[in-house]
Amino acid sequence: MDKHAIALVLDEIGTLLDLHGENAFKARAFQAAARAVERSEADINELARAGALEQIAGIGPATARVIRELVETGTAQFYLDLRSRTPNDFYELLAVPKLGAKRIRILHEKLGIESVADLEQAAREGKIAQLPGFGGRTQEILLQGIAYVRGTLGRRRLAEALDVGPRLVGFVKSLPSVMEAELAGELRRRLETVDGIDIVAAVEAEACDQVLTLFTQLPGIMSGAREGADRATAQLSDGFLLRLRCVPAGDFARVLLQETGSRAHVQAVEVCARVQRKTLEKLRARNEAELYDKLGLDFVPPELRETGEEVKAATLKTLPQLVEYDDLHGCFHCHTVYSDGRNTVAEMAQAARERKWRYLGIADHSKNAGYAGGLSRDEIERQQEEIDEWNARHGSKVWVFKGIEADILSDGRLDYEDEPDVLASFDFVVGSVHSSFNQPVEVMTGRLIRAMQNPALTFLGHATGRLLLSRAGYRIDIEAVFAAARELGVAVEINADPYRLDLGWEHWQRGKQLGVRTAINPDAHSTRSLGVVEYGVCMARKGWLEKADVVNTWTLTAVKKFLRQRKK
Repeated sequence: MDKHAIALVLDEIGTLLDLHGENAFKARAFQAAARAVERSEADINELARAGALEQIAGIGPATARVIRELVETGTAQFYLDLRSRTPNDFYELLAVPKLGAKRIRILHEKLGIESVADLEQAAREGKIAQLPGFGGRTQEILLQGIAYVRGTLGRRRLAEALDVGPRLVGFVKSLPSVMEAELAGELRRRLETVDGIDIVAAVEAEACDQVLTLFTQLPGIMSGAREGADRATAQLSDGFLLRLRCVPAGDFARVLLQETGSRAHVQAVEVCARVQRKTLEKLRARNEAELYDKLGLDFVPPELRETGEEVKAATLKTLPQLVEYDDLHGCFHCHTVYSDGRNTVAEMAQAARERKWRYLGIADHSKNAGYAGGLSRDEIERQQEEIDEWNARHGSKVWVFKGIEADILSDGRLDYEDEPDVLASFDFVVGSVHSSFNQPVEVMTGRLIRAMQNPALTFLGHATGRLLLSRAGYRIDIEAVFAAARELGVAVEINADPYRLDLGWEHWQRGKQLGVRTAINPDAHSTRSLGVVEYGVCMARKGWLEKADVVNTWTLTAVKKFLRQRKK
């Protein structure tokens, strides 16, 4: 059973225990076990079968029993019992930001709220504001959260889906009579959140029924169903959908294109075919590239297949040469043990070296971020001395840049702005908003522009502050921010943290037109999390960005020149 599915069940058990007002320690134990499973690099299924789960810190006897049952049967009776006692609509309530299990229990007990519809009605009637511990501001935030959650239900973050998707494709490929299988849908287009995992398989006609049946009986599946002669859908315990379509080998390329989407892209391709007096349904090709070629189109990378505009560019042969993961020579915005990271400067630098990167930017939190171990002047000096020592010994292999993630304060000043010698000591500064998210759009926009006017600021960090499937982010005038960034020579970060992916891909075609540069930064808090730059590359590609648009594809010499020019 997939470790993410196991973690989701464990976390849900903890939430349900809280929801029903049961032992708080027990609830926390299940939530801690969920985090332990997520973090573990061990084979959870193998440990469960060997009875060795408790060797993982955070897993105790009770949680181990549930995990073993999940691995052996695909579900757990304790989990099913809790779910049976929980109204289905409570699950929608749990998705509303700022509304945890304890608050849901209070709202249920005091106001009889059992659904998002009940919550919205109570909020609009002003009843929630009257409850102790809630108030008018909480009521307003809940109303905003209701609108947000209605657009995110049933979705999963890109990184989580990519962890499951390729393995699921591998399973389908291993089935008898399957000749070929590929991811399709939103996951293949690398949207930042996806509504399921779609797979297209080329299957011998007589084996289609068997393949679809086996798919619905996958380990970890809560329910599965056939949908017509060539489709099946299965559902994981958290409601996430898996979809399989089986087709003859001769139809594989066409169906893969259609099932990948988007609808706008497929419609644009169909229009192109009609103009040439052809029909997409009748075209046969060995692969998608040949299919596009038969229509006089350059191959359109799946990431670009969103609006239909890309089909026009494919006709005119003007599609961009998209940035690749292997184009990266390093990254910025990495944390260490000096603030809230888990590894030392040397360990982070060595991990960059193992990735064959040429440079790495360390950017721990600034003093205002006390909650994250923000750095004092003395700590900055010690860290910079450590970086200088590294560079003296190993700089010919991996150069480490001295940076900071400085809070952008509510008035637009940078943290340490009252200590200009401190800001001047850094090679670069990532400026990020970590507080006062509810400022009006014009105030927040002015706040970011004011920060960029400080010549110490090099990169604007996670520009909207969004947390995928959790927080929509604050509102800003993107056009104005881009214009200021271009004028001032500031790069706008693509924060590759899977929970952020900010600034989002949908803005970057315009940013590219204006000449704004970006850096794909991992916001890494460990050596392992350096790898999340992969997801940032997905966003850059979806935004039509090329190698020259991304600062951390540049050579070390070019990067040093860029940083010096910005400081001037």
